Amino acid sequence: MVTGASRGIEFASAEILNAHGWSVIGIARHEPRSFPGIFLTVDLADPEATRRLGEDIATRKDALAIVNNVGVARHESFGSVDPNESKDVIDLNVRPAV
Repeated sequence: MVTGASRGIEFASAEILNAHGWSVIGIARHEPRSFPGIFLTVDLADPEATRRLGEDIATRKDALAIVNNVGVARHESFGSVDPNESKDVIDLNVRPAV
């Protein structure tokens, strides 16, 4: 499984894994025009959608690894970081992998 797999480095990771013989399940909010495997449209910022995805993946019994690329970053200066906003960043960057 590759999260955030609709574009950029994440999409390239899925292509490389596929080229090396892996069956890839891509996950992201927006489906790309083409994808080298199965693609699931899921907003991992939504805890309930993430929970449902986890249940669905568990029933498949074919997911062996996760490349957790989904994430967000806020560009803040030292001394101006808002701890409440940091919770959202940490939640999206860690919770889907768990």
